[in-house]
Amino acid sequence: MSDAIRRMGYTVNRMSLTESDKRFHYQGKKVKITQIERMRVEIPYLERVRQHLQRGWNLGNRATDEDFQANKSEYLRQWHLSEPPTARTSIYLVHIDEGLVGVGEGADIPESKLVGYLGKSPFEFIMDDKVGALQIAFYDLMGQVVGLPSAQILGPSRSEVPIAYWSHSFPPEIMRQETKIAVESGFRAHKFKRRAHTDIIDQVESICEVCPEGYDITIDANCTFGTPERVIEIGTQLQKYPQVKCLESPIDQEDIDGYRRLKDSLGYPLAIHFGTPHPTISLSSDAYDYYVLGGWASSIIRYANVISSADKPFWMQMGFTGISAVFMVHLASVIPNASLAHVSLFRLLEHSLLAEPLQISEGKAKVPEKPGFGIEIDMDAIDEYRIA
Repeated sequence: MSDAIRRMGYTVNRMSLTESDKRFHYQGKKVKITQIERMRVEIPYLERVRQHLQRGWNLGNRATDEDFQANKSEYLRQWHLSEPPTARTSIYLVHIDEGLVGVGEGADIPESKLVGYLGKSPFEFIMDDKVGALQIAFYDLMGQVVGLPSAQILGPSRSEVPIAYWSHSFPPEIMRQETKIAVESGFRAHKFKRRAHTDIIDQVESICEVCPEGYDITIDANCTFGTPERVIEIGTQLQKYPQVKCLESPIDQEDIDGYRRLKDSLGYPLAIHFGTPHPTISLSSDAYDYYVLGGWASSIIRYANVISSADKPFWMQMGFTGISAVFMVHLASVIPNASLAHVSLFRLLEHSLLAEPLQISEGKAKVPEKPGFGIEIDMDAIDEYRIA
């Protein structure tokens, strides 16, 4: 962690303990939380995609094809009234009495709760999802204290994990541009949103025009196809593009018979978000192939073990900035069936908040090797995007 983080002049929601309170040790090292800083930030998306994200998120975002056509004028009205989207999140700097600082990111935590962690050790919260965004900072600190990458605090880890580029339902010319950037940046998998207001065939064709062999496309429909018949109609046309490797949530996730029809008709692996339908139903069914997980470490590892019992893989999607992306990479590296390309949208933000980018090559993100998360954050960028 850089010296800039520790500068004494930084006073955002600062809470401290007296020196006499610093008594907790771990293997001879003091690991007592002495201070927590919370910084709310709002980061715009890159100008090249900003208006297209606004369209994707606000023009009948998850309407089915049938619903969109029936209510098109109203969806257009809502879109024209919308504002360009931004990423709002909170950054946490957790200090311990050795002078180390852990960094976390996620939903806002009230000061009344933050103060309750003062005087305690990060090691008291191993696998405790109730701490929310502080979990990221705590694992960063634990790794720093024992001198190991955070991944090795969680278990035996791999040195790299697959990672996917993310796009919304962009127009073909923007999808082509984004694919070129993804390929040049080391990605070999691309997940994008499918929406009723765009032509998915044109989108896929634009990607395939500029991507190399072995570039995998996942289409995340968020159930917007509406019916199995519509998926089969479009999916049949997609089969001339071998890069299309997976359909995510093409229809209502609880339509088990519909998913079976799609598998029989199209042959694509089908992915759903874990939990709907209930795992006892989905995992005992032959209708679903892959799963998508989000959340915090304990729940993800627990759900991963449940998915593994059915011998199925999953991918994670997590957070906004590069901070949560690095946490995702560390966590994925210790879970054997976290073998599909994981997703974060941090590449579309004006700034990842990382001082140096996450290393990505040949479709895989390298797990940082330095103690903790092995990253430095850009405090100047946090200052720039800070809000009240």
